[in-house]
Amino acid sequence: MSFFEKISPGYTPQAAIEKGSLFVLRERILQSMLLLASVIGLPAVILGSRASILQHEYYLPFVYGLVYLPVLISALVRNRSFDIRGWILVMMLYLLALSELFESGQLGDVRMFLLTYVALTSVLFRTRSVIFAMVLSLGTIMTAGIYAAATPNPIIPALAHLREGTDWVTGSVLFTLIASLVSGSISMIINGLESNLKNQADLAHRLEHERDSLEGRIQERTSTMSRQVVQLHTAAEISHAISGLSDPETLLQRVVELIQERFGLYYIGVFLIDASRQYAVLSAGTGEAGKRMLAQKHQLSVGGSSMIGWAIVNRKAHIALDVGAESVRFNNPHLPLTRSELAIPVIAYDQVLGAMTVQSEKPNAFNENDITILESVADSLAIAIENDRLYHETRQGMDEIRALNHQYLQQAWSEALDTYNTTLSYDYQSPNVPAGLHSANTIQVPLLLRDEVMGQITLEMDRTSLSEDENSFINQITTQTALALENARLLHETERRAVQEQKLNELTTRFSRALSIDEILRSAAQELGQLPAVAEVSVQLSPMGSVVRSTTSQAAYSRGNGKEHLA
Repeated sequence: MSFFEKISPGYTPQAAIEKGSLFVLRERILQSMLLLASVIGLPAVILGSRASILQHEYYLPFVYGLVYLPVLISALVRNRSFDIRGWILVMMLYLLALSELFESGQLGDVRMFLLTYVALTSVLFRTRSVIFAMVLSLGTIMTAGIYAAATPNPIIPALAHLREGTDWVTGSVLFTLIASLVSGSISMIINGLESNLKNQADLAHRLEHERDSLEGRIQERTSTMSRQVVQLHTAAEISHAISGLSDPETLLQRVVELIQERFGLYYIGVFLIDASRQYAVLSAGTGEAGKRMLAQKHQLSVGGSSMIGWAIVNRKAHIALDVGAESVRFNNPHLPLTRSELAIPVIAYDQVLGAMTVQSEKPNAFNENDITILESVADSLAIAIENDRLYHETRQGMDEIRALNHQYLQQAWSEALDTYNTTLSYDYQSPNVPAGLHSANTIQVPLLLRDEVMGQITLEMDRTSLSEDENSFINQITTQTALALENARLLHETERRAVQEQKLNELTTRFSRALSIDEILRSAAQELGQLPAVAEVSVQLSPMGSVVRSTTSQAAYSRGNGKEHLA
């Protein structure tokens, strides 16, 4: 910044800014008056000095210079004290008033200088300085008038004009009146301006405070929203990890590590209830503490003196913002830095599977948003664990069904083959191949029925492999063949059962028409004897609860080789 910019009234020194808006305004007014006095005073000093020298009054140029130089220095050296610079300016006006009084003795011009002196003092200084300026001005006028009236030949000839009449008395009263009005008006304006500036400063201070408070709330809200975004992103990432992992141990460990990493927490652990439902066993944990507790098979009693046990029994989250004041908490020596803890039950389909512990080394580390996000993670984790259990149960059930189906198909086709007393097969010779010519290449294709091999198809070809289209076509044929064979067996089985049902119905009809026990026994023996594998049928009656030791002592009907007789 240049020198001329620094002495410009538009520039305000930092020291003045620190003292308030009113002081800045006074400093600018003072600098403006000093510059104006310096500019106007220079030709006035030159002209006045020239006139004084011509009149042989050689002391006056020295007086003019003595008055002008402090004003010029105060205008150019702005870093000096405001009070010193201000008093130099106003005392210059006072000295000009004395000079006019001693030179002409005319009170009109003197009062003008003194009134300007009082008015400028009112602008630049406070009330006591204004009173001092008024007292000094009035005292100067009255002292000069009294001195002139009391002294026939005053030392200063110009004062002799004051002996004429009572102008100095009237002038004193008039000066007092006008000076009081001017200084009072200026003081009221200054006080009002000061009050307004103070109100503006207070308002600006309040606005600044509100702005800072608003910025703080915005930063807090932004921080909260950023944390919520991170939490939601973490929950989504955890849900994605849950959907992509099938091994429960790997799943649990990955979830606790993600929660600890994203939320910046001290420790995360997941407990699952054992088969007896008496203990919650640690299944996953973070850090070295988690590894040690997993190695020790750490467990907590369900419903015992721990937050995990409490959360499992009560089926709701339990939070401790200051673990030192918490009555229900297990003091874990592996986690000495824990200050806040949150226990969240892991519930799937209204069944409690366990609980998740979330711990921080900071007090008051959790809020409602944290609990909501972590509860959603626990719910997703519970559903994943339950789905994995249901998957394994379903898979085990499918394996059992597959084994039963295998057993059923083996038994059913074994019975079917026993019925025919031979191995069912069929050979076909293509008419395009000469009789007796055999190919050296054999391809065997299994007949599969519900993933069970029920036979095979053997192809003799002049090639060692099938094309893709041939292979697809043959697989379709084998599939349809297997289904057709199974349908034929089921049809045969249905027909056989229908015949049995028909014979059973006929036997029931004959029993209903029989009139004696002998006829009923004869009908039963005849029907049973018609079975292909039965050579002889014997029906015997014995007393209830007794053991038949000899059939010759019991009445019985027998049928042998198609002949009936009474035994």
